[in-house]
Amino acid sequence: MLWSVVGGSGLLGSDLMKTLAASGKEVFTLNRLALNLSESPIEVSKVLGQYGAVGTVLNASGYTAVDKAESDQDEANLVNGEFPRTLALAAKELHARFVHISTDYVFDGTSNTPYKITDTPNPQSAYGRSKLAGEIAVQESGAVYQIFRTAWIYGANGNCFPKTVARVLKEQGQMKVVADQIGQPTWTRDLAELIIAHQDLEASARPRIVHATASGSCSWYEFACEVALSLGYDPNEVIIPITTAEYPTPAKRPAYSVLDNVNETGLIIGNWRERWKEAAPLVLAEYL
Repeated sequence: MLWSVVGGSGLLGSDLMKTLAASGKEVFTLNRLALNLSESPIEVSKVLGQYGAVGTVLNASGYTAVDKAESDQDEANLVNGEFPRTLALAAKELHARFVHISTDYVFDGTSNTPYKITDTPNPQSAYGRSKLAGEIAVQESGAVYQIFRTAWIYGANGNCFPKTVARVLKEQGQMKVVADQIGQPTWTRDLAELIIAHQDLEASARPRIVHATASGSCSWYEFACEVALSLGYDPNEVIIPITTAEYPTPAKRPAYSVLDNVNETGLIIGNWRERWKEAAPLVLAEYL
């Protein structure tokens, strides 16, 4: 089965490409410069079909500038809402399954227990609303689809929170980090492996929506402390906890966006802290 990864050079896409190749899958990638998603789904399917009999189209691209989306809503809605519809319809045209990546930001963050698949989305930011629009578009496309909601992703092949922590500590010696937003740091390699494992299941065993995050939860402050430890710092000396109110941003962040990642497949990512310990040497290679 031939895989097409849209956005294969990004933070997640690069790990998807490596993991797919390592598992013996045939895969090619196109970015949005090579694949004009403003064209009709039929035209997009023709471009994808030039590479062979595509069995899975995976959308790892997206508009991810959360704060900028507040003043750039048209572009966010286009990339995160309309382009997934086009890709899903193109996959349907090719008789291929469609895999889409979504986010914890589709929830409002007011819960104090992990969000379940069955909980009603209620995004509080322009970014979250655009991602929910993409989910709905995919669900309404008629394609055979899976949506993977993930959160707080980090990896070796792009900008991410641990690298920001490492850079700031190197340049300034200390860093203030929000301590009252709770989520699930998730390694892109783990996420890639989880997505691929789901596609190897029988079609009837694949849930339509998956909460694809590491297990457990923490604050940004706690995560930063783990990063500091991996770099050889004493977190108590270099990481300073602050509140969300002390660090205002254009977009409202969910205070609690933990996703319940248990599902009937039994496929699950391990505890975030243990996964970070394995990921750290790769993610922080340039700082170690």
